[in-house]
Amino acid sequence: MNTIEEMIQKRDFRYEPPYFYNNQFALRCELGIGESNEARLANAKKRATEIFNILFENNVDMFFFDNFIYDFDFDTGETVYIDNLISLEKKRLKFSLSYQKKFNHIVIRDIPFDNDGDNNDEIVRRNRICCYPNKKFNAIETLYSQIDNQENPIIHFVSCDNSCIFSVYDDRGCDIVFFDKKKFQHFYPLLQTYFLDYDLALMEQRLNSCKGTK
Repeated sequence: MNTIEEMIQKRDFRYEPPYFYNNQFALRCELGIGESNEARLANAKKRATEIFNILFENNVDMFFFDNFIYDFDFDTGETVYIDNLISLEKKRLKFSLSYQKKFNHIVIRDIPFDNDGDNNDEIVRRNRICCYPNKKFNAIETLYSQIDNQENPIIHFVSCDNSCIFSVYDDRGCDIVFFDKKKFQHFYPLLQTYFLDYDLALMEQRLNSCKGTK
């Protein structure tokens, strides 16, 4: 089993957003650029595809997503609130089961997570679903679905050869996390045209640290 694959399947591998700031050898790229919503969405898909093709010459080795179990407080008695929660949970369940039905997979249960934010107060359990693509897997179609349906859990694409995880967090941008310094150095110039200017200084600092410079 590949090292990055072993790492992802451990309960103590806490891959949490913001992925770029939580990992040493990470890059942040901008996707949705343009004046209109249509232009931004089209550019997001175009740029995400180009980045994907740079990272995954041999297609995806594995992909994973987190499935959160919630304990909701229904004391409010608000029908609309409850109906919305039920609808959202149905979508999450359908999403998770559809991938588990289609692909060989491993479930890593009860992964630790930070439970100190407003959005996490109701989370009681976190499971990671690791899926192995087959010949029917269409990575680009899955990538576009990720961009279009942002209510779904984030799908993280894994390259064992390049020791990296590619995470599109929404149509605005994506993070690429490397777990090998040499791979980070190799792909840095190949992805540089997509870098988000806001985080450019930090990315340059990380590159310089690889080279042993200040």
